[in-house]
Amino acid sequence: MSEAYTWDKVPIWNSESPETSFDILADDISGRIPVTRLESWQDFVGMLESPFFNPHETELVFRGHRRFDWSMTPTLGRLTENGIITSKLVSDTLALFRKAIRGRVTDHTLLDEGVEDDELWSIGQHHGLMTPLLDWTYSPYVALFFAFSKEDRKDEKENPYRAIYVLNKSFIADEEVCPDIRVFEPRKDDHGRLVSQAGLFTFAPEDSTIENKLAEVLWGDDFPIDALKNASSSEEPGILARYICKIYIKNEMQQECLRHLRRMNVHHASLFPDLIGAADYCNAFMTDAEKNRAAQASKKALKKAAKDDETPTAPVISPPEPYVGEFQSVTDLLCQPKEAEGFDHSSLTALSKELSKLLAARKLVDWQDRESIQAEIKVKARALLRKHKYPQNAQELVISNILDISTAQNESEKANA
Repeated sequence: MSEAYTWDKVPIWNSESPETSFDILADDISGRIPVTRLESWQDFVGMLESPFFNPHETELVFRGHRRFDWSMTPTLGRLTENGIITSKLVSDTLALFRKAIRGRVTDHTLLDEGVEDDELWSIGQHHGLMTPLLDWTYSPYVALFFAFSKEDRKDEKENPYRAIYVLNKSFIADEEVCPDIRVFEPRKDDHGRLVSQAGLFTFAPEDSTIENKLAEVLWGDDFPIDALKNASSSEEPGILARYICKIYIKNEMQQECLRHLRRMNVHHASLFPDLIGAADYCNAFMTDAEKNRAAQASKKALKKAAKDDETPTAPVISPPEPYVGEFQSVTDLLCQPKEAEGFDHSSLTALSKELSKLLAARKLVDWQDRESIQAEIKVKARALLRKHKYPQNAQELVISNILDISTAQNESEKANA
């Protein structure tokens, strides 16, 4: 989906003109929600200082998504093909959960039907029950953490952007204007996560999605904003973005983002004040430390290799140029871009081997004259670079030179035949 998605049509955030920084694309990814784009997570910090996101007497809440193409669908909505949660699905799920917790909770008021329904949903959400709830936070930095805290899975489609939703909580909480979407802040928080995460929930409307219901309200004749009634089509996204918007953030420098948040005391241990949070914090910390260690080891190895090359040696007859299967030329190319200096050493070795196998397998007698083979090599090489998460801004240099490496080796073999 991301390869077919034209990111140029998503406006880049401009702090000098925030109202013109949004557009409504009405497609499968962005829906009818105003969207904007940031090319670095660092720009998100500056964006929050804009008066646009600091409206007078208005509370905003935030929700972070790891993938750009995830919609605002509660877990219970994922049981249905269209994401819509019916009233029967809600009542049946809650009734079953209420029976299942008998003998497992000390607060027996949760067993009384209708008395503590909202609190019971909150407890279920914490323990993994599929619910009609969506988690939100008053803290934009907590949302940024949840957007960037997890690595992308290698078996997924490309994910060039992560995302944060921004919702006007003051608007949603007004039952006269938006009666079908409820905001809920639980009274009970036995594990302390809601307090630590500045968390709250929204209930998905029954028989509709939250996005569709919001669109109905915002585009309805009763929407109490005079500015929208007289707005042009180009002005509408900037006005509606004050009530809900989606911010795409470039999926780069994940570890740098998490280190920045850790300095602000936003990390697993602070957001999840239990043993699970402590374990996740240790895992994340050690993962980052090991990546740094591997990067330093890779730099030392490259420096040592360069120093060895400069050491004078006795004249010897030059051997033939190394065959691609020995991986040396491919490794040199992968190490050349400055952007790849911190690339994990073990990942570099694995990537070099796979690229070398690719070149060796495609190298026919007349492959230099066959454009179809050259194109196939480039396509498969690009896929391998993405698979191993080779720095995106260094990929084009590798793709542009990968055929030259193979050509030079071919000519060398002919000369030494």
